[in-house]
Amino acid sequence: MKKLLFLSVLIAAICFFSCKSKNYDNLPAPLAELCKNIDKNPKNSDLYQQRAEYYYRNNQTDKALADILHAIKLNDTKSNYYVTLADIYLSKSETDLVEEMLKKAIAIDNYNEAYLKLAELYLYQFMYNECGETLDKAIQLQKHNPKAFLTKAFMLKETRDTLGYIRMMQLVIDQDPKEVIAYQSLGEFFQEQLDPLAISYYKNALDLMPNDKILNYNLARLYQDLGEIELAKEQYESLISIDPKSYPAYNSLGYIALNFEDKYEEAVRYFTKTIELDSLYDQGWCNRGVAYYYLKEWQKARADFLQCKKINPHNENAIRELNRLDAMKK
Repeated sequence: MKKLLFLSVLIAAICFFSCKSKNYDNLPAPLAELCKNIDKNPKNSDLYQQRAEYYYRNNQTDKALADILHAIKLNDTKSNYYVTLADIYLSKSETDLVEEMLKKAIAIDNYNEAYLKLAELYLYQFMYNECGETLDKAIQLQKHNPKAFLTKAFMLKETRDTLGYIRMMQLVIDQDPKEVIAYQSLGEFFQEQLDPLAISYYKNALDLMPNDKILNYNLARLYQDLGEIELAKEQYESLISIDPKSYPAYNSLGYIALNFEDKYEEAVRYFTKTIELDSLYDQGWCNRGVAYYYLKEWQKARADFLQCKKINPHNENAIRELNRLDAMKK
């Protein structure tokens, strides 16, 4: 670990001094402003931490590492600096150092964010006892702690405590009615059971994030699976208005036209649009082949099944449909 820290400091020093030589006029405005302020106040550690955050958000981890290490060199008593450093180490998959930095942050001032990130790290590593203990400490320090309860809910779900998971997610919503992740997670959970309760959770999430593509698709698919075909179609159309390149939405509309409405020509149009948007989506070719089959356009159906099989030789639907065409020919 000492060797790894030495290398990190060496990289940081190189990046730090190379950054100093840049022409700030060519930098994005927020970064240029930070750099100019650092020039004026070279001993202001907060400015280096802020620039480290900027670099981290923009996937420039070596530069982020340089700045945050320099910030800590200037002032090693600020817990949020170590949290930033932990984030950077996590992006480099250096999990031992992540844990070490978060514990340093906690040692300085029982920083809630450090507890939460440490608990998330333990959850990621399947260290459920350590995760639970860390969350309990965070909750003892701060009773109104929706992020802590959110992580605890996911931990309970992973440990198969379904009732505990649901109760904990409800507590998250009670503490923060705008926590989209809680609504989405409960929506996905009840959708797996084909429980209509999922609808209300998805709607609550969409009230907060109406243009979220995953939420719109999930709700549309739920309506479809529950047999609410008109509502499903409306929701897929809503998704297309948000994302005109959503090939899953066009494919699903084609599926509805094919299997629920016997509108084979309409299905062909939807599947054709699906293929135009993603020519490597093998099931789109197969679905259009089925539509052509029902239209008795055997050659077009065969061509689509063959194209599907070319993309994915193991597509069982295409193999089955080709066998059916061969049997008809015989």
